[in-house]
Amino acid sequence: MGLKDPMIDQKKTLYVGCALSGELYTVTLSLATGTLEYVSHMRLPGLAKPGGAMPLALSRARNTLYAVSRGEPFFIASFTIDPKGGLQHLGNTPVESNLAYIQTSADDTHLLSASFIDHHVSIFGIQKDRRVADQAHRIREILNAHMLSMAPDDKTILATGLGKDVIYQWQWESLVEGGGSSFSVQQVDELTLSAGTGPRHIAYHPAQPIAYIIGERNGAVSVVRYDTAGLSHLQTAHLPDQQEAFQAADIHISPDGRFLYASEKATSTLHLFNVQPDGTLIFEKHFETENRPRGFALSACGHYLIAAGQFSHHIASYRIDENTGYLALTDRLPVGQSPDWIEIR
Repeated sequence: MGLKDPMIDQKKTLYVGCALSGELYTVTLSLATGTLEYVSHMRLPGLAKPGGAMPLALSRARNTLYAVSRGEPFFIASFTIDPKGGLQHLGNTPVESNLAYIQTSADDTHLLSASFIDHHVSIFGIQKDRRVADQAHRIREILNAHMLSMAPDDKTILATGLGKDVIYQWQWESLVEGGGSSFSVQQVDELTLSAGTGPRHIAYHPAQPIAYIIGERNGAVSVVRYDTAGLSHLQTAHLPDQQEAFQAADIHISPDGRFLYASEKATSTLHLFNVQPDGTLIFEKHFETENRPRGFALSACGHYLIAAGQFSHHIASYRIDENTGYLALTDRLPVGQSPDWIEIR
Protein backbone atom coordinates (compact mmCIF):
# COMPACT_ATOMS: atom_id res chain seq x y z
CA MET A 1 0.00 0.00 0.00
CA GLY A 2 1.37 3.44 -0.92
CA LEU A 3 1.90 6.33 1.43
CA LYS A 4 -1.22 8.28 2.24
CA ASP A 5 -1.40 11.82 0.90
CA PRO A 6 -0.99 14.03 4.01
CA MET A 7 -3.64 16.44 2.69
CA ILE A 8 -6.36 13.81 2.27
CA ASP A 9 -9.34 14.48 4.55
CA GLN A 10 -7.63 17.45 6.19
CA LYS A 11 -9.75 20.55 6.51
CA LYS A 12 -8.97 24.08 7.60
CA THR A 13 -11.49 26.36 9.29
CA LEU A 14 -12.17 29.76 7.74
CA TYR A 15 -13.82 32.71 9.46
CA VAL A 16 -15.43 35.30 7.18
CA GLY A 17 -16.49 38.76 8.31
CA CYS A 18 -19.59 39.99 6.44
CA ALA A 19 -20.04 43.69 7.10
CA LEU A 20 -23.45 44.58 5.67
CA SER A 21 -25.23 41.68 7.36
CA GLY A 22 -23.11 42.00 10.50
CA GLU A 23 -22.36 38.28 10.45
CA LEU A 24 -19.49 35.92 11.09
CA TYR A 25 -19.45 32.83 8.87
CA THR A 26 -17.57 29.64 9.71
CA VAL A 27 -16.54 27.59 6.67
CA THR A 28 -14.21 24.65 6.07
CA LEU A 29 -11.69 24.31 3.25
CA SER A 30 -10.67 20.84 2.09
CA LEU A 31 -6.91 20.71 1.54
CA ALA A 32 -7.39 17.70 -0.73
CA THR A 33 -9.91 19.23 -3.15
CA GLY A 34 -10.25 22.95 -2.38
CA THR A 35 -13.95 22.46 -1.63
CA LEU A 36 -15.62 25.05 0.60
CA GLU A 37 -18.30 23.84 3.02
CA TYR A 38 -20.64 25.97 5.12
CA VAL A 39 -20.57 25.16 8.84
CA SER A 40 -22.45 27.92 10.68
CA HIS A 41 -22.95 31.66 10.98
CA MET A 42 -23.96 34.16 13.63
CA ARG A 43 -24.71 37.83 13.88
CA LEU A 44 -22.13 39.65 15.99
CA PRO A 45 -23.53 39.55 19.55
CA GLY A 46 -24.48 43.04 20.70
CA LEU A 47 -24.55 44.56 17.21
CA ALA A 48 -27.47 46.98 16.80
CA LYS A 49 -26.69 48.20 13.27
CA PRO A 50 -24.10 46.83 10.82
CA GLY A 51 -21.62 49.18 9.19
CA GLY A 52 -18.16 49.40 7.66
CA ALA A 53 -15.87 46.44 7.15
CA MET A 54 -15.48 43.71 9.78
CA PRO A 55 -11.76 43.30 10.61
CA LEU A 56 -10.85 39.95 12.15
CA ALA A 57 -7.74 38.65 13.91
CA LEU A 58 -6.76 35.20 15.12
CA SER A 59 -4.58 34.91 18.19
CA ARG A 60 -1.11 33.46 17.61
CA ALA A 61 -2.17 30.46 19.73
CA ARG A 62 -5.07 29.97 17.27
CA ASN A 63 -7.53 29.59 20.16
CA THR A 64 -9.20 33.02 20.05
CA LEU A 65 -10.86 35.11 17.35
CA TYR A 66 -11.36 38.86 17.61
CA ALA A 67 -13.92 40.72 15.47
CA VAL A 68 -14.50 44.46 15.16
CA SER A 69 -17.89 46.14 14.98
CA ARG A 70 -17.67 49.29 12.87
CA GLY A 71 -21.44 49.70 12.99
CA GLU A 72 -23.45 50.62 16.10
CA PRO A 73 -22.04 50.43 18.67
CA PHE A 74 -18.27 50.22 18.19
CA PHE A 75 -16.75 47.23 19.99
CA ILE A 76 -14.28 44.35 19.76
CA ALA A 77 -15.88 40.92 20.19
CA SER A 78 -13.81 38.05 21.60
CA PHE A 79 -14.54 34.39 20.84
CA THR A 80 -12.90 31.25 22.12
CA ILE A 81 -12.36 28.55 19.49
CA ASP A 82 -13.09 24.93 20.35
CA PRO A 83 -10.98 22.05 18.95
CA LYS A 84 -13.35 21.66 15.99
CA GLY A 85 -13.22 25.36 15.10
CA GLY A 86 -16.54 26.37 16.67
CA LEU A 87 -16.90 29.84 18.20
CA GLN A 88 -18.13 30.69 21.69
CA HIS A 89 -18.62 34.36 22.55
CA LEU A 90 -16.50 35.53 25.48
CA GLY A 91 -17.76 39.12 25.51
CA ASN A 92 -17.47 42.54 23.90
CA THR A 93 -15.16 45.42 24.69
CA PRO A 94 -16.67 48.85 23.91
CA VAL A 95 -14.25 51.12 22.03
CA GLU A 96 -14.42 54.81 21.15
CA SER A 97 -12.79 54.52 17.73
CA ASN A 98 -13.82 53.09 14.38
CA LEU A 99 -11.12 50.43 13.90
CA ALA A 100 -10.01 49.41 10.40
CA TYR A 101 -7.43 46.80 11.39
CA ILE A 102 -6.44 44.58 14.32
CA GLN A 103 -3.64 42.08 14.98
CA THR A 104 -2.36 40.37 18.12
CA SER A 105 1.19 40.76 19.38
CA ALA A 106 3.56 37.80 19.12
CA ASP A 107 2.80 36.68 22.69
CA ASP A 108 -0.98 37.31 22.50
CA THR A 109 -0.83 39.85 25.32
CA HIS A 110 -1.80 42.90 23.25
CA LEU A 111 -3.98 43.84 20.30
CA LEU A 112 -2.59 46.29 17.75
CA SER A 113 -5.15 48.49 15.98
CA ALA A 114 -5.51 51.28 13.43
CA SER A 115 -8.34 53.75 12.95
CA PHE A 116 -8.78 55.16 9.44
CA ILE A 117 -11.68 57.40 10.43
CA ASP A 118 -10.22 58.64 13.73
CA HIS A 119 -6.64 58.95 12.45
CA HIS A 120 -4.55 57.07 14.99
CA VAL A 121 -2.92 53.76 15.88
CA SER A 122 -3.41 52.21 19.32
CA ILE A 123 -2.61 49.12 21.36
CA PHE A 124 -5.05 47.35 23.69
CA GLY A 125 -4.12 44.91 26.41
CA ILE A 126 -5.50 41.36 26.25
CA GLN A 127 -6.66 40.01 29.61
CA LYS A 128 -5.96 36.54 30.98
CA ASP A 129 -9.53 35.55 30.05
CA ARG A 130 -8.56 36.49 26.45
CA ARG A 131 -10.96 39.40 26.29
CA VAL A 132 -9.68 42.79 25.17
CA ALA A 133 -9.05 45.32 27.94
CA ASP A 134 -11.11 48.51 28.08
CA GLN A 135 -8.29 51.03 27.73
CA ALA A 136 -5.96 51.52 24.76
CA HIS A 137 -2.52 53.10 24.58
CA ARG A 138 -2.53 55.51 21.67
CA ILE A 139 0.84 55.57 19.95
CA ARG A 140 0.35 58.41 17.54
CA GLU A 141 -1.98 60.54 15.47
CA ILE A 142 -1.75 59.36 11.84
CA LEU A 143 -3.91 60.71 9.02
CA ASN A 144 -6.08 57.86 7.70
CA ALA A 145 -4.17 55.16 9.55
CA HIS A 146 -5.00 51.87 7.81
CA MET A 147 -2.85 49.20 9.45
CA LEU A 148 -0.61 48.63 12.46
CA SER A 149 1.16 45.28 12.42
CA MET A 150 4.09 43.37 13.86
CA ALA A 151 6.77 42.03 11.52
CA PRO A 152 7.99 38.41 11.69
CA ASP A 153 10.93 39.46 13.88
CA ASP A 154 8.34 40.16 16.64
CA LYS A 155 10.12 43.46 17.37
CA THR A 156 9.38 45.75 14.44
CA ILE A 157 5.93 47.28 14.11
CA LEU A 158 4.89 49.25 11.05
CA ALA A 159 1.90 51.47 10.34
CA THR A 160 0.48 52.86 7.11
CA GLY A 161 -0.74 56.45 6.92
CA LEU A 162 -2.84 56.58 3.76
CA GLY A 163 -3.62 60.28 4.07
CA LYS A 164 -0.02 61.52 3.89
CA ASP A 165 1.60 58.55 2.08
CA VAL A 166 3.83 57.66 5.03
CA ILE A 167 5.11 54.39 6.56
CA TYR A 168 5.92 54.58 10.28
CA GLN A 169 8.27 52.27 12.19
CA TRP A 170 8.62 51.49 15.90
CA GLN A 171 10.68 49.05 17.94
CA TRP A 172 8.61 46.87 20.29
CA GLU A 173 9.81 45.52 23.62
CA SER A 174 7.76 43.22 25.84
CA LEU A 175 7.98 43.90 29.58
CA VAL A 176 6.98 41.88 32.62
CA GLU A 177 5.88 43.99 35.56
CA GLY A 178 4.38 42.73 38.81
CA GLY A 179 3.35 39.45 37.27
CA GLY A 180 1.65 41.19 34.37
CA SER A 181 2.68 41.91 30.80
CA SER A 182 3.37 45.33 29.37
CA PHE A 183 5.34 46.82 26.51
CA SER A 184 7.32 49.80 25.34
CA VAL A 185 7.57 51.25 21.84
CA GLN A 186 10.31 53.46 20.49
CA GLN A 187 9.71 55.30 17.24
CA VAL A 188 12.52 54.52 14.79
CA ASP A 189 11.72 56.04 11.42
CA GLU A 190 9.24 57.39 8.88
CA LEU A 191 9.34 56.85 5.14
CA THR A 192 7.39 59.06 2.76
CA LEU A 193 6.22 57.37 -0.43
CA SER A 194 5.29 59.04 -3.71
CA ALA A 195 2.37 61.45 -3.43
CA GLY A 196 -0.90 59.73 -4.23
CA THR A 197 0.24 56.23 -3.25
CA GLY A 198 -2.26 55.71 -0.42
CA PRO A 199 -0.40 52.99 1.56
CA ARG A 200 -2.94 50.52 2.88
CA HIS A 201 -2.05 46.90 3.80
CA ILE A 202 1.34 45.26 4.42
CA ALA A 203 2.74 41.79 3.70
CA TYR A 204 6.07 40.65 5.17
CA HIS A 205 8.67 38.45 3.52
CA PRO A 206 8.92 35.27 5.63
CA ALA A 207 12.73 35.10 5.61
CA GLN A 208 14.02 38.61 4.89
CA PRO A 209 13.40 41.96 6.67
CA ILE A 210 11.31 43.26 3.79
CA ALA A 211 7.77 44.67 3.80
CA TYR A 212 5.48 44.98 0.79
CA ILE A 213 2.94 47.83 1.02
CA ILE A 214 0.01 48.04 -1.39
CA GLY A 215 -0.91 51.53 -2.60
CA GLU A 216 -4.68 51.89 -2.75
CA ARG A 217 -4.66 54.98 -4.93
CA ASN A 218 -1.92 54.26 -7.50
CA GLY A 219 -1.76 50.46 -7.64
CA ALA A 220 1.89 50.45 -6.58
CA VAL A 221 3.59 47.89 -4.36
CA SER A 222 6.34 49.59 -2.35
CA VAL A 223 9.17 47.21 -1.40
CA VAL A 224 10.75 48.44 1.84
CA ARG A 225 13.58 47.03 3.95
CA TYR A 226 13.36 47.50 7.73
CA ASP A 227 15.99 47.13 10.45
CA THR A 228 16.97 48.79 13.70
CA ALA A 229 18.44 51.71 11.76
CA GLY A 230 15.20 52.47 9.97
CA LEU A 231 13.42 52.05 6.64
CA SER A 232 14.88 52.01 3.13
CA HIS A 233 12.99 51.94 -0.16
CA LEU A 234 14.11 49.12 -2.47
CA GLN A 235 11.62 49.17 -5.33
CA THR A 236 8.23 50.32 -6.55
CA ALA A 237 6.42 47.64 -8.54
CA HIS A 238 3.12 48.37 -10.27
CA LEU A 239 -0.14 46.68 -11.06
CA PRO A 240 -0.87 47.00 -14.81
CA ASP A 241 -2.47 50.24 -15.97
CA GLN A 242 -6.26 50.20 -16.03
CA GLN A 243 -9.05 52.50 -17.18
CA GLU A 244 -10.70 52.60 -13.76
CA ALA A 245 -9.20 54.58 -10.90
CA PHE A 246 -7.16 52.23 -8.72
CA GLN A 247 -8.77 50.78 -5.62
CA ALA A 248 -6.05 48.33 -4.59
CA ALA A 249 -6.92 46.64 -1.33
CA ASP A 250 -5.19 43.61 0.18
CA ILE A 251 -1.78 41.97 -0.15
CA HIS A 252 -0.31 38.61 0.95
CA ILE A 253 2.84 36.59 0.29
CA SER A 254 3.10 32.81 0.01
CA PRO A 255 4.61 31.02 3.03
CA ASP A 256 7.71 30.10 1.01
CA GLY A 257 8.23 33.72 -0.07
CA ARG A 258 8.05 32.97 -3.81
CA PHE A 259 4.72 34.54 -4.81
CA LEU A 260 3.08 37.83 -3.86
CA TYR A 261 -0.62 38.51 -4.50
CA ALA A 262 -2.52 41.80 -4.43
CA SER A 263 -6.23 42.48 -4.89
CA GLU A 264 -7.77 45.32 -6.88
CA LYS A 265 -11.41 46.15 -6.21
CA ALA A 266 -12.33 48.34 -9.20
CA THR A 267 -11.44 45.61 -11.73
CA SER A 268 -12.23 42.62 -9.46
CA THR A 269 -8.80 41.10 -10.04
CA LEU A 270 -5.99 39.35 -8.17
CA HIS A 271 -2.44 40.19 -9.26
CA LEU A 272 0.54 37.84 -9.06
CA PHE A 273 4.14 38.97 -8.64
CA ASN A 274 7.17 36.68 -8.64
CA VAL A 275 9.45 37.42 -5.68
CA GLN A 276 13.13 37.47 -6.60
CA PRO A 277 15.94 36.18 -4.32
CA ASP A 278 16.74 39.75 -3.25
CA GLY A 279 13.08 40.37 -2.35
CA THR A 280 12.23 42.56 -5.33
CA LEU A 281 9.19 41.88 -7.51
CA ILE A 282 8.40 41.10 -11.13
CA PHE A 283 4.76 41.30 -12.21
CA GLU A 284 3.57 38.02 -13.74
CA LYS A 285 -0.20 37.89 -14.34
CA HIS A 286 -3.62 38.95 -13.13
CA PHE A 287 -6.71 36.80 -12.58
CA GLU A 288 -10.40 37.68 -12.54
CA THR A 289 -12.06 36.94 -9.22
CA GLU A 290 -15.14 37.71 -7.13
CA ASN A 291 -16.78 41.10 -7.54
CA ARG A 292 -14.83 43.65 -5.50
CA PRO A 293 -12.22 41.57 -3.62
CA ARG A 294 -11.54 43.72 -0.59
CA GLY A 295 -9.99 40.87 1.40
CA PHE A 296 -8.36 37.51 0.73
CA ALA A 297 -6.15 35.01 2.55
CA LEU A 298 -3.59 32.29 1.83
CA SER A 299 -3.56 28.89 3.51
CA ALA A 300 -0.53 28.14 5.69
CA CYS A 301 0.38 25.21 3.42
CA GLY A 302 0.64 27.62 0.48
CA HIS A 303 -1.66 25.57 -1.75
CA TYR A 304 -4.81 27.76 -1.65
CA LEU A 305 -5.94 31.35 -1.95
CA ILE A 306 -9.43 32.30 -0.69
CA ALA A 307 -10.95 35.55 -1.95
CA ALA A 308 -14.05 37.39 -0.72
CA GLY A 309 -16.32 39.39 -3.04
CA GLN A 310 -17.95 42.39 -1.37
CA PHE A 311 -20.48 42.73 -4.19
CA SER A 312 -20.90 39.04 -5.10
CA HIS A 313 -21.51 37.98 -1.47
CA HIS A 314 -19.47 34.84 -2.17
CA ILE A 315 -16.06 33.53 -1.28
CA ALA A 316 -13.98 31.56 -3.78
CA SER A 317 -11.11 29.10 -3.35
CA TYR A 318 -8.22 28.84 -5.81
CA ARG A 319 -5.56 26.17 -6.09
CA ILE A 320 -2.07 27.74 -6.33
CA ASP A 321 0.22 26.09 -8.88
CA GLU A 322 3.37 25.23 -6.96
CA ASN A 323 5.63 26.04 -9.93
CA THR A 324 4.06 29.19 -11.37
CA GLY A 325 1.86 30.61 -8.60
CA TYR A 326 -1.05 30.69 -11.06
CA LEU A 327 -4.58 30.43 -9.65
CA ALA A 328 -7.17 27.85 -10.65
CA LEU A 329 -10.72 28.18 -9.32
CA THR A 330 -11.78 25.17 -7.23
CA ASP A 331 -15.01 26.25 -5.52
CA ARG A 332 -17.39 29.11 -4.65
CA LEU A 333 -19.69 29.50 -1.65
CA PRO A 334 -22.41 32.06 -0.80
CA VAL A 335 -21.93 33.76 2.56
CA GLY A 336 -23.36 36.88 4.23
CA GLN A 337 -23.69 40.34 2.73
CA SER A 338 -20.46 42.12 1.82
CA PRO A 339 -17.77 39.66 2.95
CA ASP A 340 -14.53 41.58 3.35
CA TRP A 341 -12.26 39.74 5.78
CA ILE A 342 -11.01 36.14 5.96
CA GLU A 343 -8.95 34.41 8.65
CA ILE A 344 -7.75 30.81 8.21
CA ARG A 345 -7.15 28.73 11.32
